[in-house]
Amino acid sequence: MTSLSLFCWNIANPSTERVEKQFKWLRKQPSDIFLLTETKNSEGCKLLEKLFYAYGYNTIFPKPFDNEYGVMIASKHNIKVGNFSKGINFINSRISSCEVLIGDIPIEIIVTYIPSRDSSELKIERKRRFIDELKKAFLNYDKKNLVFCGDLNILEPNHVPHYSFFKQWEYDFYDFLINNNFVDSFRMLYPTELAYSWIGRTNDGYRYDHTFVSKNISSYIDGCYYNSEPVELKLSDHSAIISNLKF
Repeated sequence: MTSLSLFCWNIANPSTERVEKQFKWLRKQPSDIFLLTETKNSEGCKLLEKLFYAYGYNTIFPKPFDNEYGVMIASKHNIKVGNFSKGINFINSRISSCEVLIGDIPIEIIVTYIPSRDSSELKIERKRRFIDELKKAFLNYDKKNLVFCGDLNILEPNHVPHYSFFKQWEYDFYDFLINNNFVDSFRMLYPTELAYSWIGRTNDGYRYDHTFVSKNISSYIDGCYYNSEPVELKLSDHSAIISNLKF
């Protein structure tokens, strides 16, 4: 391979009926690796894993415990489990990674589903602790050639519109990534474009789903865009973010 297309999407813990529709649609997508968030140890997600296996995809799906959420990776090419998530000591079902070789360049792709929150102190602290774990893991990880993506449930500090109910530490995580050798793939290509991956009930837009790339491989970014078709088809309430790298 001399190129890599990544398809990152929140699948909203689907029923078995919706999984069949999702998989039929995913099979039509030309991407190489699918990075799926908001999974559960549910009948729908277990069926999705079986469908990927049946069609020859290499799949990584750490089963979430209890009623927790998680992530799933499915690849058309050979991958192996990455090591990044070993540094996460809190609800680590919400993060996974895989390694893939592009030519002679090893790439580790990390996908996560950061907890959402409401106004309750318990959920606020839960989300904050998970983000703190991510920060520590990145600071202690010495690998290069990283891609970090998922439903991060954070916004860029200059997000339009600005939502005052977001805490400063939530905005700060975006800056942490930028200040630690990551590039926001979408913003690199579209510095001022307003784009949203999730629309609330009051029709407010949020760019929750992101793809960041290590600065040392950012010159390989060949495209990044949001695909709203899954929302239009009622396959999920999130748009997908597709990122293309060309080496």
